[in-house]
Formats: sequence, structure tokens, C-alpha cells
Amino acid sequence: MKSFKKKLLKTSLVCLVLLASCDYDDINQDPTRPGGANVEINALVPAMQTQTHRNQSAALARHAGIIMQHWEGSDAQQLQYTAYQIGEDGPGSNTIWEFGFYTGAMRDADDIIKRATENGALHTRGIAKIYMAINLGLATNVWGNVPYSEAFLGEENLSPKYDDQEEIYRELQILLSEAIEDLNAEDPAGIRGSLVAGSNEDWIRAAHGLKARFYIQQTSVRNDAAQLALEETQLALNSNAEQLDFLFENTQNGGHPLAIFGINRPNTLIVSDNFADLMEGDPRKDLYMQENPGGDFLFFNANNPNLFWSQLDSPSPVISYSEIKFIEAEAKVRLNEDATEELEEAIRANMEYLGIPAAEISSYLSTVELSGSMEEKIRVIINEKYKALYGQNAVEVWNDYRRTGYPAIVPNPNGANGNNPSGIVPRRLLYPISERLGNPESYEQAISAQGDIS
Repeated sequence: MKSFKKKLLKTSLVCLVLLASCDYDDINQDPTRPGGANVEINALVPAMQTQTHRNQSAALARHAGIIMQHWEGSDAQQLQYTAYQIGEDGPGSNTIWEFGFYTGAMRDADDIIKRATENGALHTRGIAKIYMAINLGLATNVWGNVPYSEAFLGEENLSPKYDDQEEIYRELQILLSEAIEDLNAEDPAGIRGSLVAGSNEDWIRAAHGLKARFYIQQTSVRNDAAQLALEETQLALNSNAEQLDFLFENTQNGGHPLAIFGINRPNTLIVSDNFADLMEGDPRKDLYMQENPGGDFLFFNANNPNLFWSQLDSPSPVISYSEIKFIEAEAKVRLNEDATEELEEAIRANMEYLGIPAAEISSYLSTVELSGSMEEKIRVIINEKYKALYGQNAVEVWNDYRRTGYPAIVPNPNGANGNNPSGIVPRRLLYPISERLGNPESYEQAISAQGDIS
């Protein structure tokens, strides 16, 4: 816990210097997280899981969803974010970096891994390695080079280096391979404290799915990425029934961040006009959004229980079966194999998960055609994935755009500003101000490399 105390002290000093510049957005943080050296693994695992699913559903998701035009601002800060004015001191950078990742879920995962190694809790160590990979993957997706190898040394190193993104991707695969090994090992106590119900086999399949995700993210820099991703999909989930879901509490304290945001900041964020138009005629539209009398579409309405992703107790998948099938379809196309069946299964899985009737699914699938050049097929797959991942993984939608150019969104015409001088669709977020002030040497080295890979 020394690392946490030192990081918190540094962050507090930065905030004192900057007065109100640090926004401790409670939507991004688990209000029930435990602390202290005597906390049992059973208590740390739920904290790690809860914070992780907040990390992928709160401010980062909102920023990525705005950038990728799932949502747009209609008032307050969200209008600035829609114009790409996303600074270094907001909840999507400073707060998530500090309290979401490095003194939050990743700190917990590292703590669990070390304690589990000492007491032989191999299955729990495997879960912690999966969650470390999820968070580390999010961090490198959003910023590029990030601290990892020196990030959890505590007072031994309060200015950790930023590992190259290429090395981070190697570490992600190592973490997940080790997790699979741990979950296959003998451990009479089993998985301890998990809030996500699932067998060891389910977690192993999820780990293979995550390996596939991280391989497909590297298609622009690795010639073997598609083949490796395809091989991992063959070992991953086989159905929605095998999908591992974290369920947020049906309370305003522990609920899904999208719902909490809708409650606390009503109508400051709405569904983008572009996405609403794209979803016209799609049977999922009424589960994603509700039309306002003024013609706007809302992602949240407290009186509409049909809005799937903005209920207090909405799920947050570890990785969805649908996403895995989209990865498999893309990998097959890149390997010059037919992927019609995989694409249809990806769409069907998403719609069945949402509760769309079979007849409507069949009708929609009859309109989807996978033909033409490899580029055209990838366009179709990624555009369908863009629709399916709404509400569950906006950062992955952003990843797909950066490496494929799809969906072919048009940059905001007001998007040129000091944080985004070129005016193009942003490819990264700015590193947080706490790093610029508290870890300047590593920060400057990372700035020079940001954006080089994937």
C-alpha cells in the first residue's frame, strides 16, 4: 500500500497547486473500494473487478464514444469534448489514470497477484492477471506508451518509465497465457471473491478471447496478427451462455456509470445524430436510444426500462461472444477465407443477447452482404461491429477506427483547438497533468513517441 500512499500524495500536491483542476468524478471510481495491507484477497477481488468495469464504462467510454460519434454533447463539458477539447486534467485523463488504473484496479491486480503467489491461490492469481491485462490494454489503447514494468515498485521508484507499446502488447499476451496456466492448475480453494459468476473453463475461454482482441489490434504492425487472432478465437467463447458479465448494482451508488451519468447530468450527453440515422430500421435502435420530443435521441431515460445499456444494473462483459465472432470474421477475411458465417453469427449473437426476436434478426441478416474486395469486406465487418459494440466497449470501437479507418466518420468541423491542432479525429488522449508535473522526464519521452504504434 506504500505505492498507493505515495501516488496519492503526489496527486494531492498537484491538485493543491492547480486548485480545482483535478476533477474527482465519482462516476469513475468505486465508492466501496477497500484499502490497507490487512485486506484479504476475497475483498480485493471485488474491488478490482468493480473498478475495472467502471474504467471501461465511465469517462474513457464517454470520451471514446463521443470521438466515435456514438454520442455527442448537448450541454456543459460534453460540448467541449464533442469538439475534441479533451484536456489533460479531466476525468478521462487525470482521474482515470490515477484512481482508475494506477492506484485503482491495476494496483489491486498487482497486489492480488503478489499475495496469491505467496499463498498459492493460483486460480485467483489467474483472474487478477486477466484483469491486469484488461486495464493495461485500455491504458495503452488510450495513451500508447504507459508505465508497467516499474509502475508498482512503490517508494523504490516514484518516477516509473513508460514502456513501449510494442512491449506492452507482449506483456498482455504473457499475462493472459499465465492466467490460463494458473486457471488450469490445481487449487483446492478455487477462485476467491469474484463478483463475476463463471467456471475456470469460462475464464480460460475469456482469456483466449482477450488474446484474440489484442492480436487483432495489431493488424497494422504485425503480419501474423490475423492468424494469431484467428487461432485464439477457436479456443474462446462458443456462445452467449459462456459470456462472463459483471453486473452493476441497482443503486445510484453502485450502478452502471452510463445510468449514473444520465441521472446526475441529464441530457448533457445524447446519442449523436449520425448514429441515430445509422440505426434507422435496425431492430436494436429502441434498445439503444429514445427519441425526445425535440427530435434528439437520448441514451438514458429513468422511466424507460428497455434502454439496455443505461440501466443501473446493466451488464459489463469481460469480453462478449459477439466481439469474438467479429474478430474471427475480420481475421478470416484478412487471411482470404470466407467469413460470411462468422459475421452473421456475430450479429445474431449481439441481437440475441439484447433480446431481439428471431424473426427480426433473420430479417436484418438478409440485408447484410459480405462481398467485394478485402477492404470492402473489412468495411462491412467493422461497420457492423460499430453498431454491436455500442454501450459495451467504446474504446474498442475507437481502436478499430484507428487501425482500419472504419466507420468512415467525418471529423467535427469545430475540432481544431489547442488540444487537437490538426482538427482530425483524435487518435490518443493527452497524458494526464499529474504525470507532466510529477514524472516529467518519463512524460517527455512518452510524448515524443505517442501515437507511433497502432
